[in-house]
Amino acid sequence: MIPMRKPAKVAIPGSIRTLMFENVTEKRGSVPGGYKQDSSDNVTLVKATMSAEFCASSYAVLNDELLEMVRKSGKIPNYLSGGPTVAVDFINQMIGDPGSIGVVEIEISSAFGDDYTAKPQEISLTTVHYDQNGVATSRVAKRSISVHRIDVFGAVSGVVRIRSPYPDGRVVFEKSYTVPDFRYASTESAPRSLFLFGRSDAAKQGNGAPTLTEVKAIQFKQLARMFYEDISPSTSEVPGELDRRGDKMAYNLLAEGALPWAEIRLRKVGKEGKPAEQAANLYNLGVCWEAQGMASEAVVKYKAALDMEPGNRQFRKAHDRASAKGK
Repeated sequence: MIPMRKPAKVAIPGSIRTLMFENVTEKRGSVPGGYKQDSSDNVTLVKATMSAEFCASSYAVLNDELLEMVRKSGKIPNYLSGGPTVAVDFINQMIGDPGSIGVVEIEISSAFGDDYTAKPQEISLTTVHYDQNGVATSRVAKRSISVHRIDVFGAVSGVVRIRSPYPDGRVVFEKSYTVPDFRYASTESAPRSLFLFGRSDAAKQGNGAPTLTEVKAIQFKQLARMFYEDISPSTSEVPGELDRRGDKMAYNLLAEGALPWAEIRLRKVGKEGKPAEQAANLYNLGVCWEAQGMASEAVVKYKAALDMEPGNRQFRKAHDRASAKGK
């Protein structure tokens, strides 16, 4: 029994199994409120954040940086060539079938800024002195201290599109996203030491203001999550029952949740074995695809298995379930 997954909100071709972030551009906007305009290059941070969030999501199959390295070299790295056969087969398939890789283009519009101010402010300090007879005398003295304030701002919007890597470069996904503006404004306060201090000292004093880099990471992560929520299948509590009559290695891989490897194995065995084994393999491949949120693709395999065993209730139930998801 393995958990099934609901299809993604926005359908992209099921053949696309991993993403390459190859084209990221940025246009900087103005920063409201007179803050200092961000002058750093954010493109690298956008790529790193989007890639990291992708690899952390359940939709990811392979790290895109590893895949890029393999594609450029044209061969499996030595340290992987001695690994599990299914892993090597899978990477070889990714190289041989460019249609399994979606090319992601991102057009970012961003505005980031921070402002630290430390202005002098005159305060009155009252001290009490006692003479030798114990009589108290109050004295008021004026003193100038530094009062600080920190403001941090971040705004991000972007258009994300996925292109087919085939020569036509067809756009298979495109959507605009706007991340809610981030703004942190500290209250004016004086340092405990009553001496002038810089921003790092303000943080040590418990101000808690995020750095500009932290704000960027927050905003870019939010953009990535909005994107992946659209293209990633969601978890469902409906279990999928496997057929033990099929290929044993594929069955074990499926049972352990190694879905990509199980898929490669099931494709490899093809129509090997007796009719009952063939039907079970077709059905198990359908389960493998449905478990990854590819309901429409799963229906095709369930139908093929049903054609071989029309009276199989397990096959019929799976077929009807996946058909309902795909509508």
